[in-house]
Amino acid sequence: MTRIVANTTLIAIGQGSAKTSQLILAVLLVRLMSPAEWNVAAFLLSIYLAGTTIGTLNLHYGIVFFLPRVDPAQRRSLVMQNVGLLVAIGAITTVGFIAAKPMFVGGALGDGEVLPWLGLAIALELPSACFGMTLIGLERFVAVAMWDLAGTVLTLGAAIVPVTMGYGVAGLTFGLIAVGAIRLCAGFAIVSVLLPGPRSGLGRAKLFEQLRYGIPLGATIGVAMLNRLIDKWFIAAFESDAFGIYAVAAQEVPLLAVVPYAGGAVLVTKLVDAFRASDLVGARDHWIQLTSAMSLLVVPLGVGLILVAPDLIVAVFGREFASGVLPFQLFTAITLHRVAEYGMLLRSAGKTRELLVVASVTLGANVVLAGLGAWLAGMTGSALGTLVASALGWFTALGYIGATLGVSVANAFPWVRWSSAVALSSISAVAAYALVATVDVTALARIGLHLVVFVGLVVPAMRALARRSPPDQPAPHHRAPTALRSLI
Repeated sequence: MTRIVANTTLIAIGQGSAKTSQLILAVLLVRLMSPAEWNVAAFLLSIYLAGTTIGTLNLHYGIVFFLPRVDPAQRRSLVMQNVGLLVAIGAITTVGFIAAKPMFVGGALGDGEVLPWLGLAIALELPSACFGMTLIGLERFVAVAMWDLAGTVLTLGAAIVPVTMGYGVAGLTFGLIAVGAIRLCAGFAIVSVLLPGPRSGLGRAKLFEQLRYGIPLGATIGVAMLNRLIDKWFIAAFESDAFGIYAVAAQEVPLLAVVPYAGGAVLVTKLVDAFRASDLVGARDHWIQLTSAMSLLVVPLGVGLILVAPDLIVAVFGREFASGVLPFQLFTAITLHRVAEYGMLLRSAGKTRELLVVASVTLGANVVLAGLGAWLAGMTGSALGTLVASALGWFTALGYIGATLGVSVANAFPWVRWSSAVALSSISAVAAYALVATVDVTALARIGLHLVVFVGLVVPAMRALARRSPPDQPAPHHRAPTALRSLI
């Protein structure tokens, strides 16, 4: 258990730095750029995020899935095969951005002149996705943290320095190109050290197996990323002047995203092994332990952030961003259910098609609800639509998780512990708000007072919940269904 906690902490540090860098970058660019420049930069960064995520086709996740299954002599080939595929996708992406340049020239939220260079930045970054997953697959968790930390420092420096020197959006774009080139070279060096020796051919059968596993995941990640960005693009269409504010309000808070991912990354190889052995009880036990533990951490963090949001947004970004407070609170409410990376369990079981269905349901609901909300009520309506769409996607995912584990939805998630954490955290937040409401202090002081009272109430509550509400007991033992056994 101590080793699992240590490894989780290492991955959380690395992933947290990567996620935090996005927030820090936004804060610095808001301060360094004019509102008009930030609008353009935020829009282009959303395209960069979509390109570097969708462009991987999620093939790099297959490295963790296949690395334990291949002969050690073939592991280098497995990694390099994935790198080669992403290099090819990057080349196609660059050509596509060059072709799309005329569509952006003169637009309110686009700069067609830098678009081909943005495509090059994406192309250089895509193969680097393989290297972090290789380190996880080899269980080199210290190296994973170092890789992510180094990428964070590099990205911030390469992006901020050109902007500080007055090169604006173009400087930011060329900084991203430099980041991609350096990370790509470093990744090749890592593979050479950790997986030395000549490549041992995998054959076409293994390539097709990877593609069968990865293509549904690629479609899933594409749909999921569109789901993260579609509401922003609705704001670009209906309220383009507010895009920069909404881009800040719709930020994913790093810690809330990283902690569940880190815990899942540590357990993913154990889940793969459990499903491969048709041990559904073992898989469910890992899953319930993870989601139960994360509920006691993620839920209070999310509620606490909602509590201090009105003062936090103004203090960090300025009073002109005050209109983004309610959308930010709604987006933070979405994270309350994200006590695990739900797709991780389905990927471990080889259920990639189900992931695509979940992402498609969420995207379809988001297109309708966020689009209608943006049209009717601007930023707040769009954020509310995304919140409801996320809930629909969550229940869909839990349905598939229950089917994969051979249990009902009621037994596929620690509902009692999670709902108790939500209730106790909400009560603590209301009490903190009421106690501080009449105090006349600065925004920063009010944040501090809110947090002191909230933490003083919620920490004992979560400790009591941990003692009195043990995780759900494992379901009765049974083997995996025939179809699942044939898959794994």
